[in-house]
Amino acid sequence: MKCNRCHKNVEDASAIMKQSSFKIDLAQYRGDDSLPVIVPEHSFAVDADWAGAWTVAGDIDGDGVAELVQARMWQSDDVHAVAAVSAYRLDGSLLWRWGEPSDGMAALHSDAPCQIHDWNRDGRQEVVLATRERVFVLDGATGTEMRSFPTPSHEAADCIVFANLTGGNEDDILLKTRYHRIWAFTSTGKLIWTVENPAGMRTAHQPFVIDINDDGFDVILAGYALLDHTGQVLWALDASTLALGRGHLDCVRVLRKADSMEDWRLVMTCCADEALLCVDGCGRLVWEQRGRHFESIDIGCFQPESDEKHILVDIDHTEPNLSLLQIYGECGALVGEINTVYSRHHLMIKWANEPAEQFVACEERMLVSGVTGEPLARFATPMPDNTRFDQSTRNSEHAKRGVFHLLGHTANLFGHGRDDLLLTTNPGGAVWTYRNSGKQGNALLGTGCNVTLY
Repeated sequence: MKCNRCHKNVEDASAIMKQSSFKIDLAQYRGDDSLPVIVPEHSFAVDADWAGAWTVAGDIDGDGVAELVQARMWQSDDVHAVAAVSAYRLDGSLLWRWGEPSDGMAALHSDAPCQIHDWNRDGRQEVVLATRERVFVLDGATGTEMRSFPTPSHEAADCIVFANLTGGNEDDILLKTRYHRIWAFTSTGKLIWTVENPAGMRTAHQPFVIDINDDGFDVILAGYALLDHTGQVLWALDASTLALGRGHLDCVRVLRKADSMEDWRLVMTCCADEALLCVDGCGRLVWEQRGRHFESIDIGCFQPESDEKHILVDIDHTEPNLSLLQIYGECGALVGEINTVYSRHHLMIKWANEPAEQFVACEERMLVSGVTGEPLARFATPMPDNTRFDQSTRNSEHAKRGVFHLLGHTANLFGHGRDDLLLTTNPGGAVWTYRNSGKQGNALLGTGCNVTLY
């Protein structure tokens, strides 16, 4: 299949690679005292009995700055749900608690069904979560239960996704099992539709919702199939041609929006099938990379005064200190490779007043240039007093990396319209927030309503 933009840019990408392709090992910079140090605005330890690794942010009490909500998970045989949540101000002072923390654990190896969203559109944000039995809507300011409805299955709390499926006054909600079934409900718990193994393949970790055909409703990339707002399959990737089916969709991001579906570009990673794919809005392959366990994707513009997009993707399931981040151009050319201690969690961000985006390598605690792969600054993570990390429920891959590893989110935390940085530990225990010193912007408070680690 031909793509005029990509064919034009293949020559551009080749020229860029000749000039600026790079291979960097961040290990050589870990002891570099000349790097600027960015200190946290706040840091605090979470009560070990309530600590969880899933953290989302939003202005839940209406004071003009964000608060943090942390979920503690129940988990058994790769089935999980929320056991308890706790809400904190940015300085670590407790706002409220809900649930049964003794039923949960501090460690995490998946998304959690806990989001912050103004679901009823009254100007105040709620905390929405799923236990094995029910979906609960909590008042953001107090943690008081506002309403709830039953889950369709005890395994239906893999994640929560909000979507516009019915065009009503409130968003609808998607629930799912780990890999096979998705349910769509209205905000009152009325079932809209359900689908199992869409197009005969597994679901993604998080259904990806987007209004790709500009009809006012969201469509859902449920896995390797795109569903319309009624749950019907619009298209599915050709599993036989693309050698898919051993695994599932890990992550999908929009690389390029367009007026026609044929000119949209989506990039996705395929677990076990070891593929990074770029497809158009009709599901047709544009380009592919193979042979790695590609996991999570960030999209950004690393070059100032350019609209050319770059793809940042980590390579998972590797040994410690041999964990790659790769950067690809818009047409699939490898631009750079960065070796890290653990590449799994990374974030795009415009820090300070830089004209282009950089990225955060969370485990390295470094702000990194997407042009050279070299670190620009270091984020200090002073350990708060009385921090404890429960090791009893960690999986073996995480345990071999130390007593914890770092998760991260970008979010307007301080009400200045800029994306700040939030770093937390897995297992839960410590939190650090960093204020972005850039000019006033227009970013909404918080992490958004469909947070994912994929």
